[in-house]
Order: sequence, then structure tokens, then C-alpha cells
Amino acid sequence: MVHGYVLINAERGKALDVVKEAAKIKGVQSACAVTGAYDVIATFEVKDVTEIADLVVKGIHCIEGVCCTQTAVCVKC
Repeated sequence: MVHGYVLINAERGKALDVVKEAAKIKGVQSACAVTGAYDVIATFEVKDVTEIADLVVKGIHCIEGVCCTQTAVCVKC
């Protein structure tokens, strides 16, 4: 299994909507609105590293209100 985090910047006022929609995406374990440089952090677990592209590009990037993302893949948990 591959674990990681997607750090998400959202449009002003859209963070809670992004959390709700991100949590629905297959592979996303949790999504939380946070303080700091990012608005939302989503944790994920997928079977193979190749599934990350679909999760991010076809899933999270398609959520209305998402401005940009940064993905951090765990190398050791």
C-alpha cells in the first residue's frame, strides 16, 4: 500500500466544501480543513503509486474550489 497526503489550497470560502467532496473520493481516508499555508489536507491510501495520479488529477483537481495541490507520498510510516 502507498500512503500520502494531498495539501490543498482552496478558493476563499470553499475549504469546507472541498473537505466534503474530497472525502468522497476513492482512496481518500480523511480530509480536514486546517490552518497554515494550506486550507485542506487529505490523507490517502492506494494499492499502487500509479493510482495517485487518478486520485489527484481525476479526483481532487476536479473539485470546485480547488486552486492547487501538493502531493506528499510517504516513504516510511
